[in-house]
Amino acid sequence: MTDPTFGAKNIPALVSALNMRLTEDARGQLIGASTVAPRFELYHAGFSICSNKVRCVLTEKRIPFTSHAMQIGPVEGRIQDNYLPEYLRLRMLGQPDASYVGGYSGASSMATEGFDPAVVPTLIDHAKERVVVDSRAICLYLDQEDGEGPRLNPPDIAGDISAQIDLIDRAPHVALLYGAHPDNDTRPQPLIDTITGIHARKIAGLAEVLKDVADEPALVRAYAHKIAKESAAASFVADGAKLRDVHAEFDSHVAALEAQLKASGGPWVFGERYTLADIMWTTSLFRLRLLGLQTLWAGGTERPMVSDYIKTGMARPSFGEAVLEWHPKARS
Repeated sequence: MTDPTFGAKNIPALVSALNMRLTEDARGQLIGASTVAPRFELYHAGFSICSNKVRCVLTEKRIPFTSHAMQIGPVEGRIQDNYLPEYLRLRMLGQPDASYVGGYSGASSMATEGFDPAVVPTLIDHAKERVVVDSRAICLYLDQEDGEGPRLNPPDIAGDISAQIDLIDRAPHVALLYGAHPDNDTRPQPLIDTITGIHARKIAGLAEVLKDVADEPALVRAYAHKIAKESAAASFVADGAKLRDVHAEFDSHVAALEAQLKASGGPWVFGERYTLADIMWTTSLFRLRLLGLQTLWAGGTERPMVSDYIKTGMARPSFGEAVLEWHPKARS
C-alpha cells in the first residue's frame, strides 16, 4: 500500500516508519549523547567504505548522532535493511530529481555513476528537516554545519581537497571487493565465501520487494534501476580483463598518493593539516588492506610514504572509534 507520507515529505514520519522495521540491534544507538535525541541520525553499515568516511567525520568533530547499523547483505528469510521500501522512501527525498544509476563501472561516486536509492549511508538532519545522501556530500555537509569541531575542509585549500577526493571517489572500490583478480585473488577466504553469487541473491531480494510496491511508481522505478545496476555488476566482476584493469587502476591510485605525500612532506596529504582528504584516503587504504592489497605500498611495490601514512592514519583515535571498532579483526 502506498505510504501517504511519502509525497508530503514528512521526514519524521518516514524516519519512524523505517526505524520500526529495523531490528532492535540495528536501531537507535546514541553515539556521543546520553539521553537527548541528537540533531543527526545516520543509517550506515559497519563494513561499508562510504559509511566509514561519514563516521570518521562525525567522530573527528565529536558530533553526536543516532546510529542505525543496518544489515546490507542478503539474509535468508528477510529483506536486507537497505532494500526496505521504508528506507527507499526516506533516502529518495535526498535526491528528488535524481538521475538513477543503471550501469556499473565498479565505482560508487554519485557524480559519475548516478543515484543509487538502496545503499548506505543516509543522514537525517532533524534541525533542518533534510535528508542528505552520498558520502562525499554528507561529509562536506557535516563539516559546514558543525561550528565547534575542527574544520576538515578549510576554505583556503578546499579546491585541493576536492581534487584529492575526486581521485578516491572515482576509484573502483566496489569492483575490487566483489571481483576476483583472475591471476591472484588476495581477498580473505571468508569474504570470498560470503560474496560468491551475491549479485544473484541481491537481484532476487530486490525483485521480491518490487512485487509489494507495484502501486508506487516512484519506488518501482527506483527498484528497477537498482536491479539493472546489480545485473551489470554481476557481468562486470566476472570479466577477468576488467578486473585486471581495476587492479592496475589501484596501483596508479596509490602511486598518486605517494607523490602527493612526497610533495607535502607528510605526515598528512597537506603536510601538518589533517583534512577531509586524509579521512578519504585512510578509509581507501584500509579497504585495500582488508582485501590483502597492502603490497601496493609494502612487501611488493615499495611506497614508503604511503606505508607510514596508513599506520599514522589508522592510529588516529577518531579512526579507531569510527572504523576499527566496527572491524575488530582488522587491528593487527
